Amino acid sequence: MGQKERIPQLDIFRAISIFAVMAIHATSRTLAETLNTPLFHLFLFINKFSQFAVPSFVFLSGFVLFYNYIDRPLTGKTLGKFYSRRLIYILVPYIVFSLLYFVLKLYAGNQWSMPPQEMAAKMAKYVLTGTAYTHLYYVIIIIQFYVLFPLLLWCLQKSRRLAAWAPLIGLALQWGFVVLNKYMVNHGYWQVPKGSLAITYFSYFLLGAAIAVFYSSLKPWLIPGDDKRPTGRWLLWAVLWVVWIAVGTAHVELWNRNYTQKTVINSFWFEGAANAHALLSCLVLLQLSFLLYGAGQRLWSRLLISAGACSFGIYLVHPAVLFFYRKIDFHGGYLAYALAIAGGWLAALLLSWIIVALAFRYIKPAWILFGSVPRRSVRQPQELRQEYSRSISK
Repeated sequence: MGQKERIPQLDIFRAISIFAVMAIHATSRTLAETLNTPLFHLFLFINKFSQFAVPSFVFLSGFVLFYNYIDRPLTGKTLGKFYSRRLIYILVPYIVFSLLYFVLKLYAGNQWSMPPQEMAAKMAKYVLTGTAYTHLYYVIIIIQFYVLFPLLLWCLQKSRRLAAWAPLIGLALQWGFVVLNKYMVNHGYWQVPKGSLAITYFSYFLLGAAIAVFYSSLKPWLIPGDDKRPTGRWLLWAVLWVVWIAVGTAHVELWNRNYTQKTVINSFWFEGAANAHALLSCLVLLQLSFLLYGAGQRLWSRLLISAGACSFGIYLVHPAVLFFYRKIDFHGGYLAYALAIAGGWLAALLLSWIIVALAFRYIKPAWILFGSVPRRSVRQPQELRQEYSRSISK
């Protein structure tokens, strides 16, 4: 079986998703700090509309895994290579950064006097639960999907038709757990950190799997086409984008009422709006990635592809950058505050990006910190346009 064609548009997808991750983290404190001020609604929209970030990465993981493995024989050799690569490029950086963020916590809380045995016990707990810092839970989610992946792959290889139903199956499993979890928690039977469990992301992962299985057939629909007439593709994507914005805005409005009016709203409405917006976001971001890549603009293409290729490292580093950035004492009115928050987002992005990119370029064992080293080659604009033309002509 020959190697599948590489899809460089996915790096642009990663870049957009990591920008959203940092928007969430950069504005994480603003909702409490700006409540009842003119800035509140702006930061509320940025923070809540960007909540598709983690689901989009889960979607992308499902897409990449099934795209690469759906036609490969499910053998011990295949699985051995699969897990060895994940152990090296995911687990090793995760453990290293869990240790680094544990040290950062000790520094922030001035807890150096903690007994060594207690330190070791806490560190072990943090590594197992993804709680060494607020963002590391994502790795625990992905590891759970890696454990489940051989079984899911076997099912879809046995029946390709099942892939068409996979997103609905994922949605049913996810919502079955959401309902069960709410019932059990409300009755005091358990306290499960559901945000760190893979089952709460099944709809995104299996949507990515389904699109990967039928990618060759769906690929032409990712681009509306060169003509500007209202063809079926243009109308389909126009409707999708309008619904995406509407659902995302409705999700933000639920939170607005909760914050400003103290309205009691059933948690299922929050779950449903967030789930619907994230699923739509996965499709919108996929098409947007193809559009940006196909535009063939050298600067944008190079920058976005570079950011996407470095996204795992940026994800690992940026909370530390934000931590030290927030040590700066900013003064001023609303404008100064807004600029300080925007500066945090920009500093977290640029400094993390520079650190990771330079490490990949000049430090051979950079994979220990930041995972798989990205490919260095970036196509020139003419090559981008040629591949774009080929993709929409198929």
